Amino acid sequence: MSKVGKIILLITIITVPVIFYFYFNFLEKGKSFFTKDDTPSLKIEKKPQVVLIFDDLGENLRELKEIYALKIPVTVAVIPHLRFSKNIASIASRCGYSVLVHLPMEPKERLSSFLRYRNKFITTDLSPRKLNYLLKYHLNSLRVAIGANNHMGSKATEDERVMRAVIKALRVRDMVFVDSKTSPNSLACQIAKEEGVMCVENSGFLDSRSSSQEIKDTLYNLLAKADKEGKIIIIAHPKENTFKVLKEEIPKIKEKIEFITLKDYFGL
Repeated sequence: MSKVGKIILLITIITVPVIFYFYFNFLEKGKSFFTKDDTPSLKIEKKPQVVLIFDDLGENLRELKEIYALKIPVTVAVIPHLRFSKNIASIASRCGYSVLVHLPMEPKERLSSFLRYRNKFITTDLSPRKLNYLLKYHLNSLRVAIGANNHMGSKATEDERVMRAVIKALRVRDMVFVDSKTSPNSLACQIAKEEGVMCVENSGFLDSRSSSQEIKDTLYNLLAKADKEGKIIIIAHPKENTFKVLKEEIPKIKEKIEFITLKDYFGL
């Protein structure tokens, strides 16, 4: 045998056992040479996105301070023409929050707050002239608002005439609508689609039940929904237990959930 042949034979004798050793060792462990942990993932997991809207602002500035302390992007819905409505809307906008006009609309229940301020509410018995006047009065009051959502409104959002007037008023101002979904039979987003206005429905109220444990349970149920659907709207109110639960839970969940503003939701 030639000298070169001897060298090749020697290399073969040395390397073949090594190759077989590694092959059977990885085969026995059920692994490939490039394990899942060793190779970079080509798929980038996107976090579920949540728009957290705080309703019913306008009466005092303390509520906005509590919201700011949460240190997450939020959206605030401000009832027009209250004592601090314009101040809150302006400060919230400068903080990077999205601002909505929390449009007072007729409920089915004769609630005391509705009866007291009925002349400020969008109701189903308004003449076209009065309806358009009230819409102008409310929607023009908060210049930084990007849209509106309904305050109450379980009756008004079911009325096609009223909702078409609302949506048309938003369209001419290039504003969006969030259906708080106080009625399962709301026509808001259906009409908005017909009129070319961006609309999204509330996925759930965080604090329709007021105890801390109930709010916490609702929060995680809604987050599970966000995980399933990818992007949802949650409405909360500036209540003591709501802030308490959010302050406790947000540090635990914000690594898995991305909080965004309504402006981000619509890509405005």
